[in-house]
Amino acid sequence: MTGAEPWEVFARQEPKIPIRHIGRVDAATLDDAVVFASTLYEEWKWSDLFIVPRRAIDQLVKPA
Repeated sequence: MTGAEPWEVFARQEPKIPIRHIGRVDAATLDDAVVFASTLYEEWKWSDLFIVPRRAIDQLVKPA
């Protein structure tokens, strides 16, 4: 897939539960990332699913 980049996937099963990282997909566009993430993680019932391009996430603490 040309131009693909990593997208981090976050979700929660109920609105009162904190959001957690559940995995990653590689896609060239947001539309593709949505399809890939919803297909890959469809076995669980999510109340909220979030997809973020990795390049948009800032690292606050560098690992030792």
